[in-house]
Amino acid sequence: MARSYGRLVQQLRAERSALEREVEKLTQAISALEGSGGSGRSGRKSGARKSAAGGRRRRRSMSAAARRAVSLRMKKYWAARRKQAA
Repeated sequence: MARSYGRLVQQLRAERSALEREVEKLTQAISALEGSGGSGRSGRKSGARKSAAGGRRRRRSMSAAARRAVSLRMKKYWAARRKQAA
């Protein structure tokens, strides 16, 4: 009976180790997807170095036409909200 418990504990520990490795892989994948444009929480442990590929990305600028289109859409949106509230 004691042997079977020992074997069970050993199997559970092995499974836990495998799951911890899987969690670490998922954490790394999430960090890679978040990149450097996140909220400052990258999931890395303190002291971890950035990879060379994880450098700063440039932001795309919006064209004047795109800014105008957004402006018109938002004006329409807020007008509808004011109308609905009244």
